[in-house]
Amino acid sequence: MEVRDASGGLAFRFVAAAAAGGGGGGGRALLDAAGGVLVTVRSGEVMGEWQAFRGNSLDYKDIIYTAKSISVCSNRNEVHVFMPPRSNFQDTKASYRLIGNTSRRACTIISGDSIVSQTNLLYKLKKVVYSTRKFRVTIYPGNDTLLVMAMVMNFFMEK
Repeated sequence: MEVRDASGGLAFRFVAAAAAGGGGGGGRALLDAAGGVLVTVRSGEVMGEWQAFRGNSLDYKDIIYTAKSISVCSNRNEVHVFMPPRSNFQDTKASYRLIGNTSRRACTIISGDSIVSQTNLLYKLKKVVYSTRKFRVTIYPGNDTLLVMAMVMNFFMEK
């Protein structure tokens, strides 16, 4: 999966962590346009949980966040993201919530009562069939682009 900026230039790519030179444990890596690994996301010990780490690291000192999938219903997914030092699931208040539908490429990232980012399909006028391969990511000002892209990768690519 690739992410392009508004002018069409490559901004980020998502690849299997092993392809990016990451350690064992599978997962995915978020790369910059030059191919440098920015974030590695791997599955947790329990199904539906993930951890995100800086660069190629899988060391807990480099953890960015932990995430837990909450099954709401078949057409609506919810993921709770916990940031350090609250990066375990014992704290009931998530730092971020991702709510949406993966098949429709729709996701809203919420922090507290504020919307951080939204994704939606690219619709074209007079086009009957819409591709689910291309979608728009809107990141609102004052939010960390890298963190948002890692969470979007989590939401749409991890099973």
